[in-house]
Amino acid sequence: MLLTIFFAFLGIVTDAQGLKENRNNGNIVKDYFSGRDTGVVTIINDPRLDTLINRHILFRAEMHGIRGFRIQVYFGSGQQARKEANEAKANCILLFPTQKAHILFQTPFYKVRVGDFRTRNEAFIWHKKIVREFPKAYIVNDIINFPEL
Repeated sequence: MLLTIFFAFLGIVTDAQGLKENRNNGNIVKDYFSGRDTGVVTIINDPRLDTLINRHILFRAEMHGIRGFRIQVYFGSGQQARKEANEAKANCILLFPTQKAHILFQTPFYKVRVGDFRTRNEAFIWHKKIVREFPKAYIVNDIINFPEL
């Protein structure tokens, strides 16, 4: 009898995991199988983490695209580079009408890149076709346009 009273008192006094119900926060964790409350989860994080996440979201929004691959078919500088880049783009459009051609100017270089490929493997398949017409073509990492849905 004394032992029964001891264990009953022990259960009241001890709080083994320090879990208290707080239904106002909405942080109650429910047991998946029984649906009963099993504890409270309190997330404490540094406010700088929220700032960092917001910066990342804004940076992604400003990129106007996603990371992917393109095939560079022309790279040049000089007085004729713009004309040559336009000719290379026109040839790409004629030879590969399903792929978009892009002219990129990064001082003092003109570059012509073809395609918007999500994976290197997809770019490699097209590279084998394009390199027949443009022997110096190679695959580059680039920010590509969002795929059409």
